[in-house]
Order: sequence, then structure tokens, then C-alpha cells
Amino acid sequence: MPQLQTFTARALSCVLRTSRGGSLPDGNADDTAGSVEDASDGVKSLPSPPARLLLGGPPPGLLRRLLPSFPWHRLPDWLTYARCLAIPALALLFDSPDGIYRHTSVGALFALASFTDWLDGYLARRWEITSSFGAFLDPVADKLMVSTALILLSGRYGKVMALPSAIILAREIAVSALREWMAQRGLRDSVKVGYQGKVKTAATMVALTLLLFVPYPGVDGTSSLFYGPGLVLLYFSALITVTSGSVYFKAAAPVLFDKSE
Repeated sequence: MPQLQTFTARALSCVLRTSRGGSLPDGNADDTAGSVEDASDGVKSLPSPPARLLLGGPPPGLLRRLLPSFPWHRLPDWLTYARCLAIPALALLFDSPDGIYRHTSVGALFALASFTDWLDGYLARRWEITSSFGAFLDPVADKLMVSTALILLSGRYGKVMALPSAIILAREIAVSALREWMAQRGLRDSVKVGYQGKVKTAATMVALTLLLFVPYPGVDGTSSLFYGPGLVLLYFSALITVTSGSVYFKAAAPVLFDKSE
């Protein structure tokens, strides 16, 4: 009993001194201080992350090390802006007075704009950059660019170009509306871009590049050889457009035809 009373008295004294800001008796204070110092040292000894110019992904390459003050994190967005500016330039060049290099300029401009579509996505993924406005504008710029080229070529070549153009444009409108509707229900991932959609986009841009390189009908030249392959590839793109669109609507069918709502 005396030992129990002594132990209780010491424990009570320890609690009172601790609550008043005192230290723990005997070696406990040193142990506690040591633990705090160890924890503090552990936090301070954490290595600082390498400088990556506010970007994620791998360490900076040669170009980013040479120009560290350049806002590289804005580059994907700037490429998207440039693609938007290329749309009216494409229309103006297409309807400019006949010139020996007009078709070459139009085809090269569209090819460069198509390349930036791949490049900005690649850089955004590699550097782990996310931008809400860029995520919104990137697909819009792509659709506007492709739609402009399809309309211009349909006006030049007539029915043979208008048929696949109508199929591609109708699908883009329908799928965009479907994604918007699914996003309102929090199910946008159910209709995200799949493999067929990527193949369709690549085939369409290559086909339109080839067709834009072709000079106006009646003008002979090496570029005229692009017309046949470009037209075949455009019809193939229209076919992929239908099959990929059906995949999206099939994935959304359970929600579309849900009678419980």
C-alpha cells in the first residue's frame, strides 16, 4: 500500500507540473525532448524536390535548362491558341487569288496545325500540366479546324466530298451533345475518347492534309496525285466515325433509356 500511494502521488505530481508548463520528472523530459528533436530533425532532413520550373513529370531537359525563365507551363495553351488563329488564316488562304503555291501553303498550314494538336497533348501529359481552359479549348479548336476544312473542300468538290463531310460533322455534333448530357449526370468518363476515336481523328487530319495539298481541279502537278489517296482515307474516316460513335452511344444506352428517372 505505501508503494501504491507513493506511485500515485508521483503520477499526480507529474500531471500537475505538465499542465502548468513544467517538464516531466527524471529522465522522461530528456526522452521526450529527444523524441521531439528527432522528429524535428526528420522533417528538416527531408530532401527538397528538384527544381522543375513549376512543372511535373521528368526533370527539365536541355531546352528548359537553357531557358529556365521561359513560361514552359503555358506552352500547351499557346499551341492551342495558335491552332485557333490558324482557322481564319486557312479560310483566307483557301479563297485567295490563284497562285502557284496557294495549295501548298494551305496544306502546309493545316498540317502544322494538326501537328500542334498532337504536340500540346504530348507536352501536357509529359509535364503533367492541367489547365481548365486548355482542356475546354483544345477539342473545340480541333473540331473547328476540321469542320472548316471539310466545308471548304465540299464547296470545291461537291457531292463526292459532301457525303463523308456530312457524316463526320453529324457525328461530332451528336457525340458532343451526348458527352455534355452525360457530364451533367457525372458520367462523362463513360463516353471518354477511345482508341477508335483517336484513329478517326488521325485519319481525318491526314486525309484533309492530302486533299488540301491538291491544286484546284484542272491543274496538273505532282500534288494532284494526293487526291485519290486523300479521298479514300476520308471515306475510311467517315466509316470509323460511325463505328466509334456507335460505341459511345452503346456505352450511354443504359442511362439514356433508364425509365426510373
